[in-house]
Amino acid sequence: MITWGTGSAFNMARIPGTDIRLERSRNQDKSWSFMVSNDRLTYLHVDNRKFPSMPEMEQTILQWIEDEKPKR
Repeated sequence: MITWGTGSAFNMARIPGTDIRLERSRNQDKSWSFMVSNDRLTYLHVDNRKFPSMPEMEQTILQWIEDEKPKR
């Protein structure tokens, strides 16, 4: 589960138990985009897709993290 920040950190999150950080952004067309970083690399993954909803975006983020576990 992803718990997004509040206040000035509204668009930021960390995945507990990992060094993964997330940043989300809302696009002009009201879709969502995200990027993933870790403690070593700022632009670990930038997804160029636009997601119509937060749940769809979060599902994609969690799947990416799961798929990348053995590689990191």
